[in-house]
Amino acid sequence: MQRTDMNGPAMMFASAALFSIMALMVKILSSTVPPAEIIFFRSFISVVVILLLGVTGKVHFHAHAKDKLIFRGIVGGISLMLYFYSITMTSLSNAVLLAYTYPIFASMFSIMYLKETLTREKIIFIIAAFLGLLLILQFDFSSLNTGDMLALMSAITSGMAVVSIRELRKTDSAAMIVLSFVLSGTVFSLFFMKGNLVSLHRPDLLMLLLIGVIGAFGQLFMTAAYKLCSTTLGGVIAMSSVVMTAILSMIVFGERLTPNMIIGGLLIFASASFFSRSESCAIAK
Repeated sequence: MQRTDMNGPAMMFASAALFSIMALMVKILSSTVPPAEIIFFRSFISVVVILLLGVTGKVHFHAHAKDKLIFRGIVGGISLMLYFYSITMTSLSNAVLLAYTYPIFASMFSIMYLKETLTREKIIFIIAAFLGLLLILQFDFSSLNTGDMLALMSAITSGMAVVSIRELRKTDSAAMIVLSFVLSGTVFSLFFMKGNLVSLHRPDLLMLLLIGVIGAFGQLFMTAAYKLCSTTLGGVIAMSSVVMTAILSMIVFGERLTPNMIIGGLLIFASASFFSRSESCAIAK
């Protein structure tokens, strides 16, 4: 049975907001804490949060497609590593912009593997959303550096992860899917942490704790949303995280709200609104 429901888009917007806050905190911490250490805390704390939610009965763990869970964990863990390293090696704007091109790759992969269709209108609004990102961040493709390339690679692997999430939500619980991802991130980070640790002060520990908790709930919201909405709808809404990050940067660092940011933001939210109105979200029974 199909019916229009706003729970999916609402959860995706909440996830985008949480990930925006997390990215800002990662950038702030990167000046004193190595990225592998940040990734470890982000992943390990998320593991603890999800397990605690499971113990208290807030979430449930159901695993059926184990091979797909492993694949989701691997590509998700790689994407997380690439994204966090890119934030430390290039500007936050460039890292977020390139990483959030993943809906384009997710749509391509969904056409190939999930047999989803893209209408002409959907293609137009995806392009409009991407142009909005370019306007906000004034990105110059001629100045790509190592951090930029890592962010782009993160987008590709994240696109794979999103498609696997869409498929896994038919059989497995959101908590199980997220757990496979954060367990993978924890293991991967351990290999990069060896001989690359620093002593942490109380403010750093507090921020690392917040990154882990925020990341866990952002991931849970995103994973649950993809059970209710298509890959294309979820991806376009998730791109609003770039707008939110720009706003947070303006508040924290005193950056000015430029005409490009206003126009770009309108393009992105117009695209998200189109998908929210035009698509029905499937409610699993």
